[in-house]
Amino acid sequence: MSDSESSSPLKTIESDPLKRVGLRLHKYSTYAAFFGGFTLVLLVAVNAASIVGRTLFASPLVGDFELVELGCAIAISSFLPLCLLKKGNVTVDFFSARFPHKLLHSLEIFTNLVFVVVSATFSMRMTLGIQDFYKYGEETMLLQIPVWIPFIPVLLSFYLLTACAIFGLASHCFPARRIS
Repeated sequence: MSDSESSSPLKTIESDPLKRVGLRLHKYSTYAAFFGGFTLVLLVAVNAASIVGRTLFASPLVGDFELVELGCAIAISSFLPLCLLKKGNVTVDFFSARFPHKLLHSLEIFTNLVFVVVSATFSMRMTLGIQDFYKYGEETMLLQIPVWIPFIPVLLSFYLLTACAIFGLASHCFPARRIS
């Protein structure tokens, strides 16, 4: 085996479980983001159909705002995991720009830990909420859609967000293994 084969990026990824996990999370997060984008396209079509129906036939789609409300929840939650992995969250580094590297690294670990706690708490509470929606048969007012059904992709997105937050924390705690 030559030196170029033994030091290939693929071999490095295969030998580092944290990088493999990171690549899988990125892949799943990308799929979730595409799903969120597709959901938004469907919402645009629903809105367009409702506007055309209201304008031409004086009859909008019944419950169009319910569909938009549920679809927006699905879309927004679908974008969160990829946003976290790509470090797309808003940060204010006006004060921390001059901090020493070690302090910045410690702050990143702390914020990742907070993100893990918050996303895990949201995931747990949403799991309990969906169980309650199912148990009590809560439905939307006009379309009578059981509320727990559209919340399944939201919950899956929050579980993925929690996994991405744990990965972010692990990659900051083990910087030598950090994926770039």
